[in-house]
Amino acid sequence: MKIFRLLDYYLLRRFFVFFFGAMLVFLSVFFIVDLVENIDSFLDHNMRFNEVLLYYKNSFPFFIHLAIPMSSLLAIVFNIGNLNKLNELAALKASGISLYRMAAPFLILGLFLSYGSFKFEDAVVVPSNQRLNEIKRDYMSKRRPTDKRLRNDIYLLLDNDDVLIIRAFDTSTDIGQFVNLQTFQNGELKQRLDANKIIWKDGIWVLTNVEKRTFEKGCIREYEYIDTLIANIYLTPVEVSQKNLDPENMTWDQLRQFIDKIRVMGLNDTQWVVNLYFKTAMNFTSFILILFGIPLVSYPSRNRGLGTSIGISLMVLFVYSTALIFGQIIGYSGAISPFWSVWLPNVVFMILGVILLLKVQK
Repeated sequence: MKIFRLLDYYLLRRFFVFFFGAMLVFLSVFFIVDLVENIDSFLDHNMRFNEVLLYYKNSFPFFIHLAIPMSSLLAIVFNIGNLNKLNELAALKASGISLYRMAAPFLILGLFLSYGSFKFEDAVVVPSNQRLNEIKRDYMSKRRPTDKRLRNDIYLLLDNDDVLIIRAFDTSTDIGQFVNLQTFQNGELKQRLDANKIIWKDGIWVLTNVEKRTFEKGCIREYEYIDTLIANIYLTPVEVSQKNLDPENMTWDQLRQFIDKIRVMGLNDTQWVVNLYFKTAMNFTSFILILFGIPLVSYPSRNRGLGTSIGISLMVLFVYSTALIFGQIIGYSGAISPFWSVWLPNVVFMILGVILLLKVQK
């Protein structure tokens, strides 16, 4: 019906005004706090202005990602709270429009914001964090200049799904120490090369003092020692030094592939499986907070202002975030399954949000 379309447009337009206003405030606060914390480091390491700009260019995606759920919460509190304060909410109810109908576009929007937050983290935040770590390493590290040439614990997922691990890599000589190259086929380990060194020579990678193991159905089928061996690695030394991925800063697909590989290697994957599920659970925050925010500011009250509602909402945000992080820690311990360790808080808060919504006068 046309009246409902107009109502949805009116409510959502007000929501986005408050949302982007809150987003601007949060980003300003994050920027100022980070600048105060790091300005001494910028000065101590003689960073130029363009290097500082590069630092914040790669910091702001994380700030935005962090601000999305908090801005969603404040936007819903100010939007519905103002409707309640000005008796517009009561007038809409009196005209036969239920709170459920008014809440519907916000809840749908909350789902889209949660999904968008997940995709934004994967496509923008994670790559920016990877570049930010490189900036901190190259410009803000306390190591001596000679030490900055070294790259430790390089882990690379190659284009053919093989895994390359280098314990230490010297970017000045293009030589790596203690190398492990694993070849997979259909998720099964087929070959493993352990070498003392990997050397970039005449445009190819050469492994020295190589122990070659061939596997079949998880068991060693053949062992061979080779003095030198040309490795089929189609990366330049620059790419090897720059494309190293910390599992803490991987996209969803990269982390899922990483988990598959370490499972084949027989290593404990509990921490990374928890982190994989945490990526989805954490990004569901916008929907949870909108679901909670609607009933919190919909109770008719003459004495309670928006300040009280904002305070209660922020307390809910704190409790919810704490529960989510606590669940992640419990998941690391293995006391509960990785999925439920981080998704149980979401389920509990969704149930509580629905109960609160049901108790509000319609």
